[in-house]
Amino acid sequence: MPMAAPDDAKRDLIAWLQQLPMRHRWLRWAVLAASFAFSVASAYYFSVQVRQEAHSRFETVAVGVANDVHSRIRAYGDVLYALRGLFDSSTEVTRDEFHQFAQALSLSERYPGVTNISFTFRVPHARKLQFERAVRAEKSPLVKGLPEFAIKPPGDRPEYAVLIYLEPMGKNVVAWGFDLNADPLRRSAVDRARDSGQISASSGVTLLRDGTAPVASTLLRLAVYRGGGVPGSLEERQRLYMGIVGSAVRVGEMIDATLSKEVLARAQLQIYEEVGGEGAAKDTLLFDSAASGPAAAAAAPGDFSRYEVTRSLAVGDREWRLRIVPRKDPVDLLDKAGVTAILAALLAISALVFWLMTSVAISESRGAELAQRNREAALLRERLREQAMRDKLTGLYNRHYVEEWFGLELRRAQRHGWSIAAIMLDIDHFKRFNDTFGHEAGDLVLRELAGALGRTTRGSDVASRYGGEEFLVLLPECPFDAALRRAERMREEVAKLELRYGDRPLGPVTVSLGVAVFPDHTKESEELLRCADEALYAAKQAGRNRVVAYSADPQKAGARAGV
Repeated sequence: MPMAAPDDAKRDLIAWLQQLPMRHRWLRWAVLAASFAFSVASAYYFSVQVRQEAHSRFETVAVGVANDVHSRIRAYGDVLYALRGLFDSSTEVTRDEFHQFAQALSLSERYPGVTNISFTFRVPHARKLQFERAVRAEKSPLVKGLPEFAIKPPGDRPEYAVLIYLEPMGKNVVAWGFDLNADPLRRSAVDRARDSGQISASSGVTLLRDGTAPVASTLLRLAVYRGGGVPGSLEERQRLYMGIVGSAVRVGEMIDATLSKEVLARAQLQIYEEVGGEGAAKDTLLFDSAASGPAAAAAAPGDFSRYEVTRSLAVGDREWRLRIVPRKDPVDLLDKAGVTAILAALLAISALVFWLMTSVAISESRGAELAQRNREAALLRERLREQAMRDKLTGLYNRHYVEEWFGLELRRAQRHGWSIAAIMLDIDHFKRFNDTFGHEAGDLVLRELAGALGRTTRGSDVASRYGGEEFLVLLPECPFDAALRRAERMREEVAKLELRYGDRPLGPVTVSLGVAVFPDHTKESEELLRCADEALYAAKQAGRNRVVAYSADPQKAGARAGV
């Protein structure tokens, strides 16, 4: 019988509410509207989460695309460095030797998109006729059947950069003897390569072999100097400059060979050459997979630009910006159905609430009850969130949160080349406070230590109670020497504490601290914490109340001690 009493009270309450006059009927409609809005907002929230997950998945694909393109471009650059090495290793590279080197490269199989590799010889105007006669006098079978050699276009110029070796010759024969200095765009690339000693690039160039065909290529140039290597000064580079090795790359063919049809069917890739300033309006479009290649036959991409991913990569002395946009909605059909199901379920619940309110005529009471529940739920969620992140006694972050944060921060540091310092500290003789003054006094020491850490840390630092009387402070972008100084400040701040429990002084409070830094000591999060813990142990063994820096050799561990 006692178990049935609550149910009886509920039935009595409902019966009493049913006898109330139907006042404030508008309230149930207001609640219905609020429930509907909550349903829509919840569905919107889940749809945002779904889109964010879809964006993350697509970003993984896009990063893979960018990395593949970058690897391909680097391979093309390596060809030029190999060509320069060929000329550096010999006092004279003949046409036949250049041909054999090109044959060994297997350009069409290993470097798709490269239409040719070349060597351009520097010819002063005074040696023009002598140079032309020397080339015409060559006996190599490679020049048999070719048109009579002449520097072109005709005309006198102070200096010529003449394309003399071209592989494969074939369709590229129209460029044989072409003076790169006669074209401002090509001359700019030559001058930049000569003066820097590095690869220069010019994009959007139409090769002579392509005539008026709408096929744009990227030219890569690398200077060769007499005596080999790259002279140290600009003046020396200009004086010893002998010629240019180069290659021509058709971007579209390179992309088709680099990326699979499946990837291009999923993602639209646009490549821009950044020509100064910010924004695509000032950049030159070099390639668009939606307008060329196998992907052109696919359905036109929808408006999925909110998922776009952009990456920049260096191509010689130029920057390419890769814009990657999904061609299909990256949100899975099941995810969309899930959001719809959530919305339908929430709307059904809203309708049910409205029906219940109408049936028992308790709009006002029901509205107040629902509001109260919503407030309690919000407070509960906030408390649960704080409990999941914070240590209840000290208010510092807890171990679970700091380990999760540390993993994310370490990956960011690895990506950007930043340092992270870990300071592990432990209260010396903490058991004495509990045994002598009681556990409440020990709790007081822990809280005051947390306050001392708060006074000696930056806003970007993360201080946590790692367990018992052990604490961990993580300092992003903090080099080794600075971490040691910060640890010493923490030790000094704690040593200043003069604590009393009731009317009894607790005596001196000191800490031992171990310091380890990424990447100085290790490159893994678990290893970094282990190193800091070993340094802390060394501080304890050395007499406590001191800072010890981690060292793989315990005999070389550095320490700072408070006396």
